[in-house]
Amino acid sequence: MGPLLPGLLTELTQVALSARGAEQQRAFWWLARCYRASNSLAHKLGYHDLSMTAIERVQWAADRSADPLMQVTAAYLKAGAMLRVGGFASARRVLEGLEGEVSRLAPEEALSDQQLAVQGAILLKLAVVEARDGHRDRAEQRLADARAVARFLGDRDVDHYEMSFGPTNVRIHEVAALIDGGDTEQALARLAEWGAEQQRDEWAPPTTLAAERASHHHIDVAAARLSEGDRTRSFAALRRARALSPNHTRFHPTVRSVSGTLVRLDRSRDEELAAFAGWAGV
Repeated sequence: MGPLLPGLLTELTQVALSARGAEQQRAFWWLARCYRASNSLAHKLGYHDLSMTAIERVQWAADRSADPLMQVTAAYLKAGAMLRVGGFASARRVLEGLEGEVSRLAPEEALSDQQLAVQGAILLKLAVVEARDGHRDRAEQRLADARAVARFLGDRDVDHYEMSFGPTNVRIHEVAALIDGGDTEQALARLAEWGAEQQRDEWAPPTTLAAERASHHHIDVAAARLSEGDRTRSFAALRRARALSPNHTRFHPTVRSVSGTLVRLDRSRDEELAAFAGWAGV
């Protein structure tokens, strides 16, 4: 994305500021998506100040796109930034407001697939907020609500508004919430239980899931394995994450933390592990 975004942002900005009517709104809609991509790139490379600027630009463009769901998406990104810095109360307040806003967009609660996907993603983010804030019961309720939304979608995985949502992502967030809440043993037990359905030792997301989303799951699992003292399988999870999404894995702070700890604990001087840690910048 890096080489493509600057020129694309310039061209879309020119169209958005010079066009009129529906064409202008469409340009602002695409501009919001491009600024969202810029936010993702900046955040994952560690440029958090630039990421916040990009989020503000997403909101600016979304407000001019005449698309209420794009505006909700922009505010959802802002709540995610609040969560990353530990602003649980603020993130919760924003996300609860957004959930209500999505419901108000549909008459008589007849939400479209797009609205259901966005609402489901909001519920999953709320589950993470509650788990990290130490409210396990609330997190479980949010996950239950998200499962219900997934059923309304026909238990399909969708990607409307770049919100990866469906039964797969609900499971991923269920595991992540347990890990965030400090219950790594239960998280790994859940993976083993679901893995039996796939006739394997541990559940793995389907290959159709976005590679970055799947790699994030394996990174979480690597951290949980390390917490439980299983260094071999922790490193195996890191390798799976890299195979799926190398750039996302390389710059992820958890990868650096886990691989650094694995190297420090390694007494056999495993060359593959040392090479992986060096590749990740440890």
